[in-house]
Amino acid sequence: MTLFHGKLHASEREFLLDFQQVASTLLRDFEQADVHYALIGGFALSLWGASRSTVDMDFLLLVDDIAHTESILGKYHYRCIHKTKNVGQYVSSDSNYGSLDFIYASRSISKKMLARCVDTGFGPKTTVKVLLPEDIIGLKVQALVNDPSRLIKDYADIDALLKARNADSAKIDWQLLKEYFELFDKLTLYEQLVESHGTSN
Repeated sequence: MTLFHGKLHASEREFLLDFQQVASTLLRDFEQADVHYALIGGFALSLWGASRSTVDMDFLLLVDDIAHTESILGKYHYRCIHKTKNVGQYVSSDSNYGSLDFIYASRSISKKMLARCVDTGFGPKTTVKVLLPEDIIGLKVQALVNDPSRLIKDYADIDALLKARNADSAKIDWQLLKEYFELFDKLTLYEQLVESHGTSN
């Protein structure tokens, strides 16, 4: 069982995007066009209080919205540098817009993730859609299973997210997390996180 198929192609990152500009223009267009998306990468972690440097923007995108999304990306001079039926990567000739990575939500479990995403404020007039921390962790569990070399990095991100939630006195859905870790036969890792960050009750 997987949350999504495939993995992102490792490509050279040429630009550092301007998140404020992307959020106030491209993501605003996504909202107006009713594109079903949510942030999932380093920017998403930062919005949940788990600061991490990143040079691109990562999304979960409803598979049915790919064509519509690509038409919007063209407005901002993005070209496709890698695409399969499961993932896509785009880079803009405008350095402020940088690189975007998309994972396509086609399975029911990833579509449920999108349905649970929340609007998060960024700046005085901008909101963006972000996956819940538990769902971001679910994607990271699959990523580290698909590529064990990611274990240290992805575990650090998971740890940082849970620390940030506890620091904000925010409720953590341990049952949902347990389902993800069970799905990928990683209950030992789950128990380590419970011991460090909370309770499974």
